[in-house]
Amino acid sequence: YAGLGDWENQLQLLPDLKKYKVLDPEAYHDLERSVHVHQLEAARSSLAELQSTWQSLPGRLKHDADLVRAYTRGLVALDDQQTAEQALLRALKHEWNHDLLREYSLVQSADSSKQLSRAETWLSAHPEDAQLLLCLGRLAARDNLWGKARDYFESSYRLERSTEICAELGRLLTALGEPKVAGAYYREGLLMREESRLPPLPMPGRVVPEGQQLARS
Repeated sequence: YAGLGDWENQLQLLPDLKKYKVLDPEAYHDLERSVHVHQLEAARSSLAELQSTWQSLPGRLKHDADLVRAYTRGLVALDDQQTAEQALLRALKHEWNHDLLREYSLVQSADSSKQLSRAETWLSAHPEDAQLLLCLGRLAARDNLWGKARDYFESSYRLERSTEICAELGRLLTALGEPKVAGAYYREGLLMREESRLPPLPMPGRVVPEGQQLARS
């Protein structure tokens, strides 16, 4: 069934797998989570189907980060931003989770100022959380607070450099008319992304003066 992508039949097997202890508890929980995640992803054809699938989940799984993320991504794809925002807020209140925090930064609330203000209250408990600062930078930018967005992005960058934060700083500074600084962030982000995949190659020992460079034929 897994090989066929038949999640419905896998779901039907779960009670017997648990009853007869075919899998150890950790393996069973991983399988259960995977089946429900795929079911939520398959239910994105309509809001009614997605909601029905979510409501059918066991209550104990509605706080699972992977399932909340699959559910809220479906809601955002179907443009139910408000329900996605509320679901993420409930989940984050239950457990602080960076994956869900990132999803929260992508939700377009009907009241962007309120969304930003709410997220800023989390700073007291998580003052040096790079993912929270990235989230705040995005929410500030959505509220057209360019200076605040830059401050949050730069604070996130100082704590934890990533391709994502380099890209956010690059595009914001490009729009603010600082192409050289933006270019430096873009280059750093590209190198972080590609450096581990580049094959080992010899590099020149020094830069050849421009006048001595050979022209391409």
